Amino acid sequence: MADRVGEKNTDAKSDVVFVIVSYNTRRLLEELFNFFAGIALPFSYSLIVVDNNSTDGSKEYLRQQKHVTVIQNEENIGYGRAMNRGIAASESSYVAVLNTDLILNGEALTALWNYLESHSDVGICAPLICNADGTLQGFVYTFALSTLYSDFLSKLVSKRQKLRLAKAKAPLHVDGVMGAFMLLRRSIIDQGKLFDEDFFFYYEDTELALRMKRRGVRCMVLPDQGIIHLGGQSSSVKDCAQFCKSKFLFIEKQYGPRHARLVYLRDRVKMRLKAMEYAFLSLLWPTQKVKNKRYAYGQMVQTLRAIRTGSRLI
Repeated sequence: MADRVGEKNTDAKSDVVFVIVSYNTRRLLEELFNFFAGIALPFSYSLIVVDNNSTDGSKEYLRQQKHVTVIQNEENIGYGRAMNRGIAASESSYVAVLNTDLILNGEALTALWNYLESHSDVGICAPLICNADGTLQGFVYTFALSTLYSDFLSKLVSKRQKLRLAKAKAPLHVDGVMGAFMLLRRSIIDQGKLFDEDFFFYYEDTELALRMKRRGVRCMVLPDQGIIHLGGQSSSVKDCAQFCKSKFLFIEKQYGPRHARLVYLRDRVKMRLKAMEYAFLSLLWPTQKVKNKRYAYGQMVQTLRAIRTGSRLI
């Protein structure tokens, strides 16, 4: 159940709605709101925040915001479902999907909007997504079934894509982009829902990118524009379990249960071998780094075993 808090924008339909899903990210919300308060953009826009029952003071802070539409959920309903609620509560020609941990700039936002305005054949547009030090993140998808089975191929494809982006002088057509930030046409949203709500967290943007690619929706990256995605927070064992569940759900939905089972078995063998390797190394070089690796791989083995026990897929 969701309750709307604050003043809903009653103006005419805006050009762009920025939809933000937040869970215990009050400080980051404040920085985003400060950015929008101090920027002049050439298009009309509105802000919607969907809060997934935060406990860090975000609820109280959001109640004080008079120029933001807030959807307050009574529980954490996951990223995709929350984003869909925010999109459904808005009216605009374009939708900007964004995380809270971004450092935006007006030049990039303006360039993205101008590009979609002048290229009616493009459905999704994104800037370069960079780390705080300016290096490029791996934010572009290149879909190939073989990369699910081979880490070498996956890394090779990712490296090739980064080089392609780094050398680009003009907008690049790509298979899809990760969900940290993207600007898209509302017209590509099917029946009011952008994300597949079967995904609680992780891989919802991967599924979206492949689904849009198969529909023929063009996705472009503007290599002369960039924003910073802070990201990189450490993940808990619980997060790893959710990541693995979402990974195998994605593979089953897009490639079939047979591939989901095979990739699962491949991952489990890989983690077992890594756990054995670091168990042996810890006997020879019992450094803290080796011990941490041994623990991490051991936890992944347990996670994969638990997924198999409780999953209908594997």
